[in-house]
Amino acid sequence: MEIRTKVINGNKWQFVNESWSTSNAWGHRTNVFKNGLEIEEHKSRYYNRTWESYTFQSCMFGAISEIEYKEKMRFVDNYKYENNIDRFKKGQKDEILAMFEETEIAKELNELRKVVENRDFD
Repeated sequence: MEIRTKVINGNKWQFVNESWSTSNAWGHRTNVFKNGLEIEEHKSRYYNRTWESYTFQSCMFGAISEIEYKEKMRFVDNYKYENNIDRFKKGQKDEILAMFEETEIAKELNELRKVVENRDFD
């Protein structure tokens, strides 16, 4: 097991990484914690080898992508609820997703992605 930590905007992000194997494949599992609460789990299965810069990198990227997707969908759903919208007009969803990119969580996830890319943990 390996634990990697980074504090961003006062929030403590932790990646708890583990390896697993079966007779046919092997893989990595990453659990992501924000301020001590588990918010995501991601598994990557490999049959041959990985093309990572360092161990667990692609699994951590996968977890960040899943968090980002869920946050985007939550943002869109909240926008629809607050504005009493059932369906978006053509192009409107893209405008809403552009608004999401300006939120604190989007900026924090982008920073976290850079941390994983550059191996810049605390």
